[in-house]
Amino acid sequence: MPPKFFQIGFNKCGTTFIAKLFDLNGIPAVHWAEGALADDIAYSRLAGRAPLQPWAENTVAFTDMESVRFLNMPIIEAFKEYAFLDASFPDAVFLLNTRNVDDWVASRYMHWGGSYARSYAANLGVPLADLADIWTREWHAHIAGCRAHFAGRSRFLEIDIDTAAPDDYRDALAPWFDLPICPKIPGAGVRKARKAYPARLQQMLDAPAAGNGIRPERRARLVRRLAAFAAPARLSGQGLRRPPTTQALRVDLAAGQVRDAEGRPMPFERGPDGKFYLEAQRFGLLRTATTLNDMAQVAHEGVYWLDMQPAAVTTQSPVIAGLRHHGAQDVFLWPAPWLHRIGNDGFPGAPKGHDPAFDERPDLAVWRGGISGHASGDDTKAEDAIATLLARPHDSAKALQAAAVIRHSNSWQFVRQHAGKAGTDIGFTGDDRTRRAIARAGLSTDWHSDMPLGRYAISLARSDGDADFLPLADSHAVVLKEEEGSESFASGVFKPWRHYIPLALGGADLDERLDWARANPDECRQISARARRICAGLADPQGRRQHLAQVLAAYRTATGQD
Repeated sequence: MPPKFFQIGFNKCGTTFIAKLFDLNGIPAVHWAEGALADDIAYSRLAGRAPLQPWAENTVAFTDMESVRFLNMPIIEAFKEYAFLDASFPDAVFLLNTRNVDDWVASRYMHWGGSYARSYAANLGVPLADLADIWTREWHAHIAGCRAHFAGRSRFLEIDIDTAAPDDYRDALAPWFDLPICPKIPGAGVRKARKAYPARLQQMLDAPAAGNGIRPERRARLVRRLAAFAAPARLSGQGLRRPPTTQALRVDLAAGQVRDAEGRPMPFERGPDGKFYLEAQRFGLLRTATTLNDMAQVAHEGVYWLDMQPAAVTTQSPVIAGLRHHGAQDVFLWPAPWLHRIGNDGFPGAPKGHDPAFDERPDLAVWRGGISGHASGDDTKAEDAIATLLARPHDSAKALQAAAVIRHSNSWQFVRQHAGKAGTDIGFTGDDRTRRAIARAGLSTDWHSDMPLGRYAISLARSDGDADFLPLADSHAVVLKEEEGSESFASGVFKPWRHYIPLALGGADLDERLDWARANPDECRQISARARRICAGLADPQGRRQHLAQVLAAYRTATGQD
């Protein structure tokens, strides 16, 4: 097998082209792997083991070794670990790919429609505008470090992607790799899109930062309300003596240790930056990992039990969770990391896109969503039923039962009863996986890809709580929200008839509520304005830190640690 190859330039510098160069010539390459390459390198260094072992035997080329997530996870740019990789793979070839630094900064800002930069800035806790200087400093420091480390080494190459032709890559790598087939360079469409970057970038930077203009007294009031609601309705007095659930994890912040309910260490390592790093490809623990990093930002001590499953938690001793039943004992509420993270596209503070005023919207009640919820009297989630339908023969007992769960689920029944009514635009969105499952179940429905505008936005409860509510509440529509028994971290600050119009379970009173809304447009405008005001407070990073710190302090008090 040829030597290992590592691309050690930044992303947005032709990394995909380099990966394709190897792929087209039948040389095994791994590109990015959704951050898993970077995760593995960072975790392995902290754990004192060799990196990239899951891929080392069968993979030659590694490209785009970084991990920037829309969660509070460490920003990992593992291509900067060239010294560690060099020591681990002493015969490897290293390629430093570069370009004009100003163009690179603009391209990074535009990556993923701006979501990449917003997540990066939220992770660092800096304004978007500061990233340009931060990235430029890191660019020059990294290039200088690479050149110093590999000085005089024939297996270290540099390529400027602005001036290089496809053949230049082939020729530079010819001593070690046979690469007769070269991919095409980006075409006219890409070059045209890049010309629009400056205007789009200026628009991003001109947007007001989340939290600007919030008065300290108003921030303090919202923080108190969020922290008070996060506390459970009652405490059992059990303290930390036993695991609250079988899947709960015990976190000791001072020691930087995470153990399961039976005391076994979990695959987390705490880095010198104070953040928790998760072993690569342990995606089932990402919710816990991002919660650990939320906690580590606002506290340095204390022992806590966590259970961040995407469902309401039932417990007999204090636990921190993302969802609970109304009136639950011992459950301290924490923002669900996948949904309620500043910097996420679906959380207040992200750009809203087209959001016309209430009066400029069509007089429509709108709902779009996936198949979710439960069938009445059945705890099976519709999402689990979809997985069953895809895994089992369509006429098996399990598949037939799953089809029944879908047919009687909250969302399916709601669409069946209300789609097509005058003054409404109600329908399912679904990916290919969901559509295949519904077809296998012998069911049919209309599928939609758009999210139409309307004065009235409907929010249905899902298996993971009110996941769709906040983006709707942060718009100029008035929200009609299904009332059900679970609570998320912000449920207590949104009040029926003040911040939204309540809907009965299953939307049974939708027609009646719409009649009221249409007869009371002035009050609807006020309801929407008050909801947006709450959302602006939730997007405030300073208030967020204060809120989370108070939740942890209350947990420590409840468990006898203060």
